[in-house]
Amino acid sequence: KQWYQRRVVITAGRRKKFENMRKKSEQGQQDVSARRTAAFQKPKKDRENFRQALINILMQSENDMTLPPDDIVSPGELDGPSSQEKDILRYYYYIQNGIDTEHVAPMEDIWLDNVLSLVPNRLKDGLADYIELLSDEMREDYLLSVKKAIVDFVLRDPREKEDAEDKNITPIMKELRVVPKPWAKSYIAAKGAMQKILYITNPTMCSVLDSWNHSFGCLRLVDVEEILMRTESFELNNFQSLCMRHVEAAKDTLLKKWFPEVQNIFYQGNKSKQITHTHLDAFFNSVSVLMTSQLRSLCMDSIADYQQLYCPPSDIVRKNDFQGFIVRLVLEGTDMKFEPSLSDFETVLLNVFDVFIKAVSMVPRVETKLYPVEGARSKATLKPVIAENHIVAMKDSVQKVVQREFIPAQEHTKKEKSTDCDSALIPLL
Repeated sequence: KQWYQRRVVITAGRRKKFENMRKKSEQGQQDVSARRTAAFQKPKKDRENFRQALINILMQSENDMTLPPDDIVSPGELDGPSSQEKDILRYYYYIQNGIDTEHVAPMEDIWLDNVLSLVPNRLKDGLADYIELLSDEMREDYLLSVKKAIVDFVLRDPREKEDAEDKNITPIMKELRVVPKPWAKSYIAAKGAMQKILYITNPTMCSVLDSWNHSFGCLRLVDVEEILMRTESFELNNFQSLCMRHVEAAKDTLLKKWFPEVQNIFYQGNKSKQITHTHLDAFFNSVSVLMTSQLRSLCMDSIADYQQLYCPPSDIVRKNDFQGFIVRLVLEGTDMKFEPSLSDFETVLLNVFDVFIKAVSMVPRVETKLYPVEGARSKATLKPVIAENHIVAMKDSVQKVVQREFIPAQEHTKKEKSTDCDSALIPLL
């Protein structure tokens, strides 16, 4: 028992000794830091006192100076600072002397150590004096920046900032400033879903994009260049046949060249294990979205080219102009009529838009050929979505041109008095 009591006393004495040593060490570190801070702030404080005294003398001299009347003093006679210059000097005076250095926290040593750690040691060897000089400059710049921030905060008018923010803010910025974000959950859910089901960065998807852009990017459902190279006017039936032939040729290109090439890309990707089988449905849904987008761009470009055949933009210069159509004026008894009629032209020319949409909606999904199964899934095809209002606008523009071009033909019938009109030909468009 005596041995145990003696051991407890010794342990307590050692613990007390170590505690005193730790306190002395902490006190020593605090004293060193305080001396460093005081040594740094003392010359700074002295310079501030000197500047303050000097500015007081200058301001007192300025206040004691009497100026002559304005009508006696001519512009430029006095070389004193202007009111704007005085405001600037007063602003910098507030920064330099308006805030006491003792009330500004100095730059922490750990910040300076972090800055110096970014400099290689080979650049610091033998340059201790320059490093100390640069460190003092950094401390002074830090104090000056803090003082400037304080002065700007005090002199700032909060109403000006609010007015400027109200003028420049947008509805999207207002929505983003709402905390907590009301759309955070839906955003996280959508992000997670896209990470699982989107495979646009898969090498096979990139190969499909590259194949389309290099080999089929210039494909069109109607070859407008061939139509413009025609030097004679078209019969409506011949024009319709030509358009249908172009559409069939484009469909053959899609089904016999583009689609087999896509199949081969995924076949090779499956052999090289580039296709994941964990979410196979999601993967091929992404493939269908990509291929549908390519078919949609083909359809939209073909519609634009076909519409510009009748309504060419003013900024496009063509080598050849569209030669138009042939309209015959036929006499039946006492009545005169046109062949083809206005309704025939509208039916044929506007029906081409619908043919375009059907042509790009006949390509099957690629997985139905790679993994054929029984049932309706094996008959699934890609369905590009073309905005109905866009198709209506294109049809209306072509219909207005046809109706406008029929007006001269109708006026021609009023002047026609001969009964032998079977061979009269009137070019339309």
